[in-house]
Amino acid sequence: MLKRIISAVIGIAAIIAVILLSLKISICIDIFVAVACALSVFEFVKAVKTLNLYQISAVSLAFSFVFPMMVSYGVGSLICFVYSALMLSMMVFFHSKITFKDFAYTYSMTMIITLSLSCVILMKDQDVAHSTFYFVLSLATPWLADAGGYFGGYFFGKHKMCPNISPKKTIEGAVGGVIVCIAGSLGVIFLFDKFIYTDETTFNYINTAIIAAAGSFLSIIGDLSFSVIKRSYDVKDYGELIPGHGGILDRVDSLILFIPFLYIIMGFLPIIIK
Repeated sequence: MLKRIISAVIGIAAIIAVILLSLKISICIDIFVAVACALSVFEFVKAVKTLNLYQISAVSLAFSFVFPMMVSYGVGSLICFVYSALMLSMMVFFHSKITFKDFAYTYSMTMIITLSLSCVILMKDQDVAHSTFYFVLSLATPWLADAGGYFGGYFFGKHKMCPNISPKKTIEGAVGGVIVCIAGSLGVIFLFDKFIYTDETTFNYINTAIIAAAGSFLSIIGDLSFSVIKRSYDVKDYGELIPGHGGILDRVDSLILFIPFLYIIMGFLPIIIK
């Protein structure tokens, strides 16, 4: 656990640095997302053993970095088209090496990872003045649920939730995750409300609690879905970049469903009332 805590502290410090920079330079969020997407896709193709198929892995890695960097400029659809055309072309021209299974796994998961995480940037573009808040909430909500689930399960866990997928996850941990997620998310908007956005910005605490409660469950589904993939390929972690936590994809898998959900639901349950 000590290794896990130390890695978390270092990771939080790095994210805080990005947050502070993003208050002045919003493109820092784009760069952060692009790097996270590229590293996640790299870890994925390595896990499913398509990394050595350079014709599709190189194209996928390029897309995962370029799309987040360029989506703000209105060329996201063009980049998706080019990526799709290149991937299909590679499957045709190198059909003796690249099977449809290789193509499908690499293409589908690259799109899911990249498009999902890039919704942070779309939220930023909709409201640049509060982009840092959306960035923090996008990361904090699933990670608070994960932390609450880990410690809740560690101290109180008795009933296994999905033993064949993730043996350590428990029902008690999931409940702890929901509680910590709601409390932590409310704490996040309180800090922004009182200390960062001191203008006329008004926050809706009830909507935040509802979103956090739903987000905690979505983070579990995202985490478990990527655990299924790991079990299918007999992989413990997607990487070793973060000691005690695994790789980048092991940390962002819980964000995959929540971030698009937050982007969509904000139109119905706004947190910031202008």
